[in-house]
Amino acid sequence: MKTQTEQAAVEKLLSQYAQALNTADAPSIPSFYTEDGQFMPHGFRVLSTGELVKRSNNYFKKVRFQIDYYVQNTIVDGGYAFVQATAKTITTDFATNREAQQTSRDFFVLRKEQEEWKIFRYTFNNLKSSNGNYKVFNHSI
Repeated sequence: MKTQTEQAAVEKLLSQYAQALNTADAPSIPSFYTEDGQFMPHGFRVLSTGELVKRSNNYFKKVRFQIDYYVQNTIVDGGYAFVQATAKTITTDFATNREAQQTSRDFFVLRKEQEEWKIFRYTFNNLKSSNGNYKVFNHSI
């Protein structure tokens, strides 16, 4: 039962993280990460937890962002959890009003700190763009 409780807590964290992204809540985004966390987006350099606020603020000034995670597998092993998911995103560029949709394969390594799950590593790779081609879209913050 403890594993099911931990899995539910992990999925709740990802849901709350998606909500922060979807509402452009840039100041809260680093709070989902460990102090030494890293965001490793497709086609972009690795960002540390400390860099996320500035990057998020800049990104959300340019686009409206909507993401939905579909968790396929969660493994909890002691103080770490591993989550395999698919994400569907829609970004709308404020300058052009151009909308882009994409699907990505996402992988999270979470670490438990003071009884709370936090993102230790998050990486994704893009699978499909709105036109059906495999293409890199700027899904990174």
